[in-house]
Amino acid sequence: MQQPLSSQEYLPSQQNKRTSRKLSGGSQGRDTLVRYVNWLAADARHNSSASSPERIAKYRDDALRPVIVKGQQISAFAPFRRKHSALQTLTFGQAFTLVTLLLVMILTGIVFQATMVMASIAIITVFYLGDLALNCSLALRALVHPTEEQIDDEIVQGLARANWPRYTVLCPLFREAKIVPQFVQAMAALDYPLDKLEILLLTEQDDPETRNAILALNLPSHFHLLTVPAGRPRTKPRACNFGLLHATGDYVVIYDAEDIPDPLQLKKAVLTFANHGPDLACVQAKLSFYNSTQNLLTRWFTAEYAAWFDLILPGLQQGQLPLPLGGTSNHFRTELLRLLGGWDAFNVTEDCDLGLRLHHYRLQVAMLDSTTFEEAPSHLHNWLRQRSRWIKGYMQTYLVNMRQPLGYVRQGRLKELLWLQVVLGGKTALLFLNPLMWLLLGAYLALRPLVGGVYAFLFPPPILYLASLCLVLGNFFYLYTLLMGCLKRGHYGLIKWTLAAPLYWALMSLAACLALSQLIRKPHFWEKTLHGFHLPTATPHQGGLL
Repeated sequence: MQQPLSSQEYLPSQQNKRTSRKLSGGSQGRDTLVRYVNWLAADARHNSSASSPERIAKYRDDALRPVIVKGQQISAFAPFRRKHSALQTLTFGQAFTLVTLLLVMILTGIVFQATMVMASIAIITVFYLGDLALNCSLALRALVHPTEEQIDDEIVQGLARANWPRYTVLCPLFREAKIVPQFVQAMAALDYPLDKLEILLLTEQDDPETRNAILALNLPSHFHLLTVPAGRPRTKPRACNFGLLHATGDYVVIYDAEDIPDPLQLKKAVLTFANHGPDLACVQAKLSFYNSTQNLLTRWFTAEYAAWFDLILPGLQQGQLPLPLGGTSNHFRTELLRLLGGWDAFNVTEDCDLGLRLHHYRLQVAMLDSTTFEEAPSHLHNWLRQRSRWIKGYMQTYLVNMRQPLGYVRQGRLKELLWLQVVLGGKTALLFLNPLMWLLLGAYLALRPLVGGVYAFLFPPPILYLASLCLVLGNFFYLYTLLMGCLKRGHYGLIKWTLAAPLYWALMSLAACLALSQLIRKPHFWEKTLHGFHLPTATPHQGGLL
């Protein structure tokens, strides 16, 4: 098995302003330890009442209550809340609005023709400029004032005998027999009291291969094998909801089958909760990849994640904006997660959806400077399956949260409404707009003598200057964020590969087209990401894109 690099090699060297919390010896170090010990004692008393049998029984009753929709019974293993569910892709009002807009655009195009095209290009250009300005602001915030919570290893070691809370690890597994031994090894490396830790391995009913692989390992008693009853939709969030029904921990974390987390991550997450108020519901650790140099695709993917988790998400956190959670390594207070109703089983990016719900209910998310290593998809087909699922889920989440846009105005949540348009809806829309703008640029460069006059009309000087700014400065900035992400992560060997990132962006547009097709045909279908291609028994293509 390919050995992952130590997580310490990837941790950024720049220190957070919260370094006063680090154990530096002397009275300050003792005071820090005493504060944490006192908080853990108070947290234990709180958890004792929060996890009363009556509360848990009520949640189970709500989660298992039968729900019939259009003659079919839903078994999502969580309280069904139609308002927040992606069960229905488009409401009648949304469909009516969409059809009306399309008809208006077609009629306007017929009547005004070239003028309509010019106006559309102007709107798109302003939109590109807004996206560029937002991303510049987020990245600069993260670089100048990093906000990730940093818990020094010395602090954790100094609390080795503390009264740590109960912790539940949820691991949804489907056709993962090949990588189960690696996952078990990673879970066995977690530095957490075994009498306070339970690891729930969630397998699907029609997946005996994975169950047999688990049973063959003769796992310790804190590992528990659960079989998710058959039902629809068969998705990761549905399996996690089933696990949440059985979780006994005061805190819950999700790890994917290929994950190798920082061994101290559970304790660091608990101490992050200690550093914040009771409205902190989730601690999101960072994600990176142990097969980053396997081929060109994994290099691009690693650079993208470095920019996302080290620049964009910390920038969103500092701006007090909703954080689209990662699908793994998000740590929750169990009581708050149950109050939220768990995950939406019909949303294929349940992490992004839950991040928005947390913000909707004024609950906080903190970024933790602790890394979980994953396997980056090394096959193009596998990458397309994963990325198209993510984009489909972003579209689902956007539509769910835009069912009543006037509600944001009435409630004074204009900042959140703007975030939905620019970050969630806008970034998805750009994946469809990019190829059109590339075609316009290519046609101008190749056919300038023939189309120069038309372009002079379509791009009047103000729009031409803004479009040129977006073309030059925008592409430079997005390449720069990839570069800075690699630098912060210590991925120096990947920097040169970021220069080829426009090819990666083209692949994302292809994935967006696949996602739109699936959103229409099978919105709740979960595209399975295959794992284990980095293992010696696999035969991945080395050194190329595929």
